[in-house]
Amino acid sequence: MNKCLTYFKYSVNIPPREKSMKEIKLTKKQELVLNYIKEYSAKHGFPPAVREIAKGVGLNSPSSVHSHIKRLEKNGFIKKTNAKFRTLEVVGINEFKTDETKAVKLNIYTSIPLKKTNATFDFPASRMPKNVEVIAVKMQNEISDNIKKNDILIISKEKAYKKFDEILIIKENKFKTKTILNKDELLSEDNIVGKIVELSRQFQ
Repeated sequence: MNKCLTYFKYSVNIPPREKSMKEIKLTKKQELVLNYIKEYSAKHGFPPAVREIAKGVGLNSPSSVHSHIKRLEKNGFIKKTNAKFRTLEVVGINEFKTDETKAVKLNIYTSIPLKKTNATFDFPASRMPKNVEVIAVKMQNEISDNIKKNDILIISKEKAYKKFDEILIIKENKFKTKTILNKDELLSEDNIVGKIVELSRQFQ
């Protein structure tokens, strides 16, 4: 089931994606740059600088590295963070991280009322929220611009919710999302499923 899956750290605005990573052909140099970023990040806990990438993959010009980085970012393999230095971040699973190759089997829930199926979903252990129950909920229909049919939402059942948390609820016999803006945002009539932590989408 996990073939061609892409994980998104859930936010209100999930960037659209027309192709899966496996459908995008990289040049040999782009693959070298991407693998160097992944391996360096896994080993050191932070991404490499541009000059380190250039030295590591045998490129003489930092501008060439910037060009490859721009292409990798455009295709969704990496993204830029808000850090002042070393701003690159690997998107999805980094196979060079041993803990990211380990998976936790989550029970898949679906339908309304929420019902556990016999199916399970393999989710990277390194991305699991700590000290809370976590389930996977498969969408039977599109419920928003960001959440499509067959998307799998990783849900954490928090004891309390914070401002700007995005919550999955059941209301009027439908799945809906709600952003917490104040402590009174969750109403008694809302049947709370839990906090949306990540979204997984399978590309054909």
